[in-house]
Amino acid sequence: MSEELYADVVLELEPGERRPVLTYLVPPGLVEQIRLYQAVWVPLRDTVQLGVVARLHNERPPFTVRPLVGAVEPAYALTPVQWALAEWLAEETLCTLWEAVALFLPPRLTQRVEYVLRPTGIVPAGRISSVHRQLLELLARRGPLTLEQARRALGRSLAHVVERAIEAGTIERIPVVRPVQRVAYERFLRARPDPALLDETMRAAYEAIVRWQAEHEGALLPQAQLRRLGLSPAMVRELIRRGAVELVEFPRSALALASGEVDRPLTLTSEQQRAWEEIRAAFDCDPPQAVLLHGVTGSGKTELYLRAIGECLRRGRQAIVLVPEIALATQVVQRVAARFPGRTVLLHSGLREAERVASWEAIREGRADVVVGPRSALFAPLRDIGLIVVDEEHEAAYKQQEPAPRYHARAVAQRLAELSRAVLVLGSATPDVVTMYQAASNRLRLVRLRERVGPAVLGRQGQVERLRLALPRVEVVDMRLEHQLGNPGLFSRALLRAIAEALQSGEQVLLLMNRRGLATLVQCRSCGHVESCPLCDVPLVFHADRRQLICHRCDLRRLPSTTCPACGRPTLGYYGAGTQRIEREVRQHFPTARVLRWDQDVVRQGADPRRLLQAVLRREVDVIVGTQMVAKGFDFPAVTVVGIVHADSAIYLPDYRSAERAFQLLTQVAGRAGRHLPRGRVVIQSYTPEHYAIRAASRQDYETFYEEELAFRERHGYPPFRRLVRLLLRHRDEVAGRLAAEEVAERLRAEARRCAAQDIEVLGPTPAFVSRIRGFYQWQLLVRGADGPRVVAGVSLHGGWIVDVDPVSLL
Repeated sequence: MSEELYADVVLELEPGERRPVLTYLVPPGLVEQIRLYQAVWVPLRDTVQLGVVARLHNERPPFTVRPLVGAVEPAYALTPVQWALAEWLAEETLCTLWEAVALFLPPRLTQRVEYVLRPTGIVPAGRISSVHRQLLELLARRGPLTLEQARRALGRSLAHVVERAIEAGTIERIPVVRPVQRVAYERFLRARPDPALLDETMRAAYEAIVRWQAEHEGALLPQAQLRRLGLSPAMVRELIRRGAVELVEFPRSALALASGEVDRPLTLTSEQQRAWEEIRAAFDCDPPQAVLLHGVTGSGKTELYLRAIGECLRRGRQAIVLVPEIALATQVVQRVAARFPGRTVLLHSGLREAERVASWEAIREGRADVVVGPRSALFAPLRDIGLIVVDEEHEAAYKQQEPAPRYHARAVAQRLAELSRAVLVLGSATPDVVTMYQAASNRLRLVRLRERVGPAVLGRQGQVERLRLALPRVEVVDMRLEHQLGNPGLFSRALLRAIAEALQSGEQVLLLMNRRGLATLVQCRSCGHVESCPLCDVPLVFHADRRQLICHRCDLRRLPSTTCPACGRPTLGYYGAGTQRIEREVRQHFPTARVLRWDQDVVRQGADPRRLLQAVLRREVDVIVGTQMVAKGFDFPAVTVVGIVHADSAIYLPDYRSAERAFQLLTQVAGRAGRHLPRGRVVIQSYTPEHYAIRAASRQDYETFYEEELAFRERHGYPPFRRLVRLLLRHRDEVAGRLAAEEVAERLRAEARRCAAQDIEVLGPTPAFVSRIRGFYQWQLLVRGADGPRVVAGVSLHGGWIVDVDPVSLL
């Protein structure tokens, strides 16, 4: 055994290496600094690279090792829980260990690296040039400098001199993390227990702050609220000076979605109270339990999330609240930040670099104990997680697609809750079938909310009560009969009547069309030619606002022709409908209505979803025309009519989850109607109204849908009964790609036989749903069976392959 200390460091190496770990010597001067799971700089070939220490030991390797360069400053190390989660992620999703570990590192760390020159203290052996000596004196006087800073200070080019100095050992080039621009901060106050002796005035001021915090579940007092409490700045400064009150700063960007108002707990209905007692009981279980909160739209799930956060904080622990997408979950974020001001931060990739780093540092330093964000919030540097909430747990946005690791946030949240001994709350009006199956198998505690509730009102005896609201009336229109009766338009007579009545009453209307554009198919009426993308083999969609044909896969754009490119005749026809066509039809039928289109095109052109939401809430809009973006968690108080223009568009896709996605979308968008008084009305237009997903959605009947969908999946061997791994190959050459996919399929079958994997099927290869995208042909393999990931892990795959364990879509 040697007394020298060595570190096994996880690095990003060449593709194909699943556990890229190299061993380095820890120099004597760094022995006290380097810790397990710490981010460090290490030499790799002729560069310096970021790595994370996986193991510290005294076992001298049988080969020459290089020393570590140093620790990342400011120092950062993963917690043991985070490291265990990273190892689980690598094994579960078949990604590299580095890809999993990198999720936990500070934001944009590698992009913020710059190199500085630092003197080593070694005295040069021979004569050195005057410029070399000036450089050493400069660095000794001013400390480490970048090459550019040193060049400006000495007023001359230094590249050649620096290389000579490095060779001589008098200077070293080391990486440092560039600091980011400081962001604006918001100030909060926190009362400290047992302050020193205070006079009567100061005691009254201190008690006012304590009372306010007690009334708001321990939330920090925003400085902006001081006037309302009758506290002057001078009084607060004196309280801080005496140690009775602590000043806490938060990055203002982290509070950007907060309304500024402080939210108070709502009165619960009897059903909500029973549900809350079940959730609270989960905190007292050993280990804490995972809960599926299945509540109809508008049943008050968010209030129960907030109470769970309060319970977690009272126990001295920290909470994560996941939302599918920040832009589409503004109202949830606002309520969390308003209920727990001064304790809540947002963390998501949409923040500017400086803002995101500031939020991340607020979490790491313990100034924040509630983190709200999309799936990446799971990797925030919290030290003691006691609660994880996954709102709208059924959403496909929780699955990471690019880049690896291709994880599902729900599965990661479940594992993180187990490792942290935290309560997990999964919430949805339309739970994922796999999640409900876990609840039915007693792996989750099922808590139901069947009643829709409205605002609080005074009861007959003066007590505060919550209104019970009826679910919206739903009418399914058979568009086959509608056309037979002489109405060839996009809107049925029932939908037109409902829109007219809502507009006449000053109410709002929401129309769903889950396709963008004006015409989804441009086809020649003479020869049948379809205008398609030359790179993706999918039809181009005509967008009227830009007068362009656009590929929704690769974003190729071109101007429409006046004649057919194939036969030359002027007989191109525009067919199908998207949101632009619906918008045009609404304006034709209701010329005085104020129409807002809300889809990905509008957002990409610069519209802020928060401003779109505010326009709806301020009643500046009469009719909202949108895609599924508007179905996700919004509360539109004035929307009483919802029209689903073409309910069949999602059902008949070649994917085993298409019926589930259709049911979820229809149920969720129908739930936007009548969330306040008066009762809502929903019109679903369909050419196949007999489909079980449409029938169940029209009745808001999750249980019936679940039973039929589960029977379908059991018959055909789909999750939750059998596991899937999807392998996708992209290749420039169609034939070579097919041959490569066939060769991998045979190797997978051989591996299944070799390791005696049970119940394994290798399906394919087949062309993917989109057989060519951006000029690459796509071939797909499916490995079905419980041991699928183990079989795939045993086969070496070369470039071009994408592996997706437990895919949420086969399209």
